[in-house]
Amino acid sequence: MHETYFFEQQDGSRIAYNILEPQKPDDIKKTPIVLIMGIYGVKEIFMGLKEELAKNQKVIVFDNRGMGESSVVSPYDPISFDLMAQDTIALIKHLGIKRFNLLGWSLGGFIAIHVASNLPLDLELEKLIIWHVQSLVPSYWECLYNLPKPPDGPKNIQEQKDKFMGYCESFIDYMVKHPDIFDKYAEIHVTANRPFEIFKRQWEAMEKANILSKSKTIKVPTLLIHGEDDELVPIENSELLAREITNSKFISIPKAGHDFWFGTPEPITFINEFLST
Repeated sequence: MHETYFFEQQDGSRIAYNILEPQKPDDIKKTPIVLIMGIYGVKEIFMGLKEELAKNQKVIVFDNRGMGESSVVSPYDPISFDLMAQDTIALIKHLGIKRFNLLGWSLGGFIAIHVASNLPLDLELEKLIIWHVQSLVPSYWECLYNLPKPPDGPKNIQEQKDKFMGYCESFIDYMVKHPDIFDKYAEIHVTANRPFEIFKRQWEAMEKANILSKSKTIKVPTLLIHGEDDELVPIENSELLAREITNSKFISIPKAGHDFWFGTPEPITFINEFLST
C-alpha cells in the first residue's frame, strides 16, 4: 500500500493522492507523470500500471473529487471538467511541480484534455497520453445514469470476479494466471468508496463536454492508445480524437479491452518509448 496524502481545495473539497518515487535514484530528475482516473473509478484501479511506470519516473495518482478517499462538500453540487482540471492543476502546484507529463484514462482523458488546453503559464506539459477516451458518448454510461437507484452490484470478491469473466479474453487470461492480482482487483471494486451520485455528476459533465473542440487546441506531443476489444468504449472514439489533435500518434492494441494494462504489456512499452524520445 502507498501512503495517502491530502490537500484541500478552496471550495472545501479534499483531494487524496499517492506518490510513487522512481525505483532508480537517477530517475528522480526525470519529468514526473500524473495519472488521471476514469469514470466511477478510484486511484487503486491503476494497480500494476502505476508501479510499472514508477520504474522510470515519479508517478502521482489521485482520486477525482468525491470518489475514493477524496471528498466534496455535497455530492449534489455540479462537477464540470473545468473543475476537475482545476483539481489536477492545483495538485501539481501543491507538489511544487513545474514540468510534468499527463496520462488520462477514459473520463480521465477528458480531464487531461481540459488541463492541456487551459494550462497556466507557470506550468509546462511536456507530453500527453490519452487512453480509451470517449469522444462520442457511449450508451452504457447513459443507461447506468438513468437508473432510478444504484444497481445491485457484486456483494463480495467472488461475485465481482464472476462479473469480470465477461470482460475481454486477454483480461480474463491474465487474471486466471494471476489469482492474487485477480482477488485484489475484485476487492478494490467491491470495497472502494464509489458514490453513485458522484458518478452521475461525472456523467453529466461528460454529456455537456465538447471534447473534439477542446482537442483542437492541444499543441503538445500526444499519444492515443485504445484496445481493439474495448467492451465499453469503441475504438472509433480514439480514432476520431486522433484526427483532431495535430501533433498526435494513435496506437491500437489487438485483443485488449478497457482495462488493458492487464494482459497486454505493449502499452507500457509504447508509453516508455514515447516519454523517452
